Amino acid sequence: NVCIFNMVTMTIAFLLLLFVVQNMGVNSYDPGVERCTALAIGKDATASGAVMISHGNDCPTCDFRVAYVPSMSHPPNTFLPIWPDFDDYPRFITSSSLSPTSSKPTSVSFAEIYSTTIGTPSTQKKPLGYIPQILSTFSYIDGAYGIQNSKQLSFGESTCDAILGMRSKPRGFEDGKALFGIAALSRIALQRCDNARCAVELMGGLAEEEGFYGGNINTWINEDMEPDKMGYAEGGEALTIADKHEVWIFEICPDDTGEGAVWVAQRVPDGEVSVVTNTFQIGKIDLKDEDFFMASQNVYEVAIREKLWDPEGNVPFDFAQIYRAPMGHQLPNTSKTSKRVGATMRDRRRWVVYNTIAPSLKFDGFRENTWDDSDTYLPFSVKPDHKLTQEEVFRIHRDFYQGTPFDITQSAVGGPFGDPYRGTALPDESPFNDSEEWNGTFERSVAQLWTSYTTITESRAWLPDWVGARVWYGPHSAVTNAFVPIYPGAAKSSNRFPKAFEVGSLLSFDEESYWWNVCLVSNYAARFFSFTLEMIQDAQQKVEGHLLKMTSEAEQRALELGETEEGFKFLENMQQDVADYAMSEWQAFFKRMVSSFHDGILFKRGDDGSCAIEKKMAYPAWWLNFLGPKNAGLSKYNTAEKEMGVSMDEAAGDGAHGFSADMFIFSVAAVSMIVGLVAGWKLPRGGRNSYEAIPQ
Repeated sequence: NVCIFNMVTMTIAFLLLLFVVQNMGVNSYDPGVERCTALAIGKDATASGAVMISHGNDCPTCDFRVAYVPSMSHPPNTFLPIWPDFDDYPRFITSSSLSPTSSKPTSVSFAEIYSTTIGTPSTQKKPLGYIPQILSTFSYIDGAYGIQNSKQLSFGESTCDAILGMRSKPRGFEDGKALFGIAALSRIALQRCDNARCAVELMGGLAEEEGFYGGNINTWINEDMEPDKMGYAEGGEALTIADKHEVWIFEICPDDTGEGAVWVAQRVPDGEVSVVTNTFQIGKIDLKDEDFFMASQNVYEVAIREKLWDPEGNVPFDFAQIYRAPMGHQLPNTSKTSKRVGATMRDRRRWVVYNTIAPSLKFDGFRENTWDDSDTYLPFSVKPDHKLTQEEVFRIHRDFYQGTPFDITQSAVGGPFGDPYRGTALPDESPFNDSEEWNGTFERSVAQLWTSYTTITESRAWLPDWVGARVWYGPHSAVTNAFVPIYPGAAKSSNRFPKAFEVGSLLSFDEESYWWNVCLVSNYAARFFSFTLEMIQDAQQKVEGHLLKMTSEAEQRALELGETEEGFKFLENMQQDVADYAMSEWQAFFKRMVSSFHDGILFKRGDDGSCAIEKKMAYPAWWLNFLGPKNAGLSKYNTAEKEMGVSMDEAAGDGAHGFSADMFIFSVAAVSMIVGLVAGWKLPRGGRNSYEAIPQ
């Protein structure tokens, strides 16, 4: 009868829906919203007196290779092509991208811009446009963004959310009017500037005149991507900018027309440290104080036009509060808990940096800051309790909240041995996404598995530029790498860096690539992390300590030789020695680690050379207690199910704490059957082969 028909129909519908949910694809993380952490450290806040900045380029698909871009001379009346920001592997690096062009093209199509040939040294694209070239440029180190030039000007980067982030598109896209992304701006500044103020004014002026687009360029490339998922979250940018004397933070987003930009810059006091964690943090500004503030001419005008700020009201102008996106720089599946996600994605990282360098300030890590009070609670910058060494800055980028209540190695998701690397808490298709209890994300630590590289730059005013400019480069995760020094001045003779830093593909293991050797260590060590961490830290201390001593002695010898061909060649040879040492040490370390930790056992060599077992890597009691005997797979429960016909759930009793997919499916199926029965019985019934509409 109709009752049975309705019951069966609705039950089938529920089960089909369940099947679809169960079998949809799962994304372990959304890489587009995982980047980056950047520090800005004043000269009086460092033990050496250097101005320092850092950048953890947290991007699993980015090109990790670094390249040397030589200084160049250009004829008058030529033009510089502006290439689209595209930092995924393989990014665009060719000599032609730096050569002058005598004429401008009349049009550029979308297909021409992003047609690529994967695996070739040059990815052939067309420029978005052109600007007048200058007669001579400085050499610099290039990565996903410009890193440091031969005049000691340096950059770090952190993508930010922006309420106007979706207002602009790059030229070449439909209705696209913006010429510059942040990577292009950073490279132009390194080519043309020798100080931070010049860089701020140049980048800001070019973006205002020619238009700026944010890191959400993938929103326009991928037609299947929902604009609100990534567009606002990646629509703004921040750069940390250092020269030999000052360090600034520069924040920028599109303007309301899509043809310009809105930007602001604030200087970090010489004795203080600031950190950018994927959101604007420059708040109240005083443009009369030219020593510490700069901004675009339209910074107030755009806010008024967009009704983001009322100059007649009682609320002071606050750049961050006005130009941030409403929901912030989110991870997926977090729209219901933006404050919680803000604390995890943004504020907690700022907190852990400030708490590490200035514990005396006693900031509260549990405080879930809102958009209205975060800038006053976690200030723009803080004075560290003591001056920071290079090793202490390395350690900040290796932070996974160890020693705090938020330590991500201490949760069950990290497994029994504390794997510190995380994806997104819930994939888009998770059946728990409608649960307020489950809505959210894991703690977002400074250290990440999918960091393509970390750079820590030093600008040292007491040294000549060719020696004073130094970058500490750490490929892959900072937790398991060893930072090595790279000098812009070391490539002056050959225009090349050591092969270990220049080669490698994300698609093919390469034993000659330093990145791949660190990747090997990272992925193996994570499996037994609670055991391998101490060994990793000992190796880092050994290698980095040796490199600090080695470079200090080599720099002194280079200075004695002077800024001559012999001096440059000496520095280049030292750079190769650094690369060879780091590569050999990390390759040897991987072999030593595998030899020590394998097959669930920590081995050691006996005094007589024999093999001895130091420790069996048994599952800790807390882990087994969490799983319960059923989910731990104890054999007696398997036997009970097979021989006595008793289910594992019944055999295990209440000791199992996990909620498996099978339990979820069974529960939903049961509910579906009940709903089908009730609906089939209660719905109004018409003729044998018809039905009546439910009354509205």
